[in-house]
Amino acid sequence: MKLGYFTMPMHPMGRNWAETLKEDREAILLADKLGFHDAFVGEHLADKMENITNSMMFLATLIAETKTIKLATGTSNLSQMHPVLIAANAAMMDHLTEGRFIFGISAGALTTDAEALGTLSEDRVKMFEESIDVILEIWKRDPPYDIDLPDNRYKVSTG
Repeated sequence: MKLGYFTMPMHPMGRNWAETLKEDREAILLADKLGFHDAFVGEHLADKMENITNSMMFLATLIAETKTIKLATGTSNLSQMHPVLIAANAAMMDHLTEGRFIFGISAGALTTDAEALGTLSEDRVKMFEESIDVILEIWKRDPPYDIDLPDNRYKVSTG
């Protein structure tokens, strides 16, 4: 059996943000020492109780201090960032962790996040699907890119 750790790091409102981030880091460092297989970390932009706004950035702070635990986004909300940025950041995380990265993804369901980004009226599931398609196309080929998939809002051209 492999043990995993998942957190949507919720903290009481009013707590010191730097302090709670340190606590969240310590939990994953302990999980690594205890032999956990993986640690999945959630992210939200506009939730008063969840303070990790970018799970990849947070996990990057743990790379050098962990030994074997796989560091995982739980999840990267694909409707909240352009797929080129997500593809590049996830690829870099995989290289930095030397293969200890798990790329968990979702559409991003928190209403306040979509509201903050001005995408509340958008079909976030469609944005999610389109983003996946573009990310996979980027990872399939080398630049220069000319990605223009049918019925996909994201066009990627570097030529």
